[in-house]
Amino acid sequence: MILYTELNMRFEKDIVFYINDTIVEKIESCIKIASPKEANGYILGNIHEINNDGDFNYNYFSISFHCIESSIGSPVSFLLGDDQKILELSEHLMKNENLKLIAILHSHPAGTTPSSTDKHNMKYYHNSGLKKFTHLIWIIVDSQNKKMNGFIYLNNKLTQIKLIVGDY
Repeated sequence: MILYTELNMRFEKDIVFYINDTIVEKIESCIKIASPKEANGYILGNIHEINNDGDFNYNYFSISFHCIESSIGSPVSFLLGDDQKILELSEHLMKNENLKLIAILHSHPAGTTPSSTDKHNMKYYHNSGLKKFTHLIWIIVDSQNKKMNGFIYLNNKLTQIKLIVGDY
């Protein structure tokens, strides 16, 4: 089952993000709890690089989701207001679960297109110099219909990726 809609933007076919059904249920619960504010959370898991004679594919496999209460508490903004808190929390989760931070997820009241603030944050974290944010996926979920889209900041451009939902 695929829950994303291709937007009219650059699309990277060599990056696929897999979300299992259990994580989808946790995401939906997180959205309910945060409503009417934007929900946000971290997805931890693994990244598998596949080399087909120099043609690389990257598969992101979600294993764990953590709903995070935003210190901003806004229906139009989601990130914690403190970069140090983001780092501390992600380090704690990664250490305790022995997994990698692979995505930051947030909801929108409607739609799955990145806002100008989303685009700014994606670029900011990508260019922060912190390795953990270099190939981070950003997932946006529509709070109403639960459709979602994934994005990565790649080669100085916002790029949509493919999301596949279901057990793997």
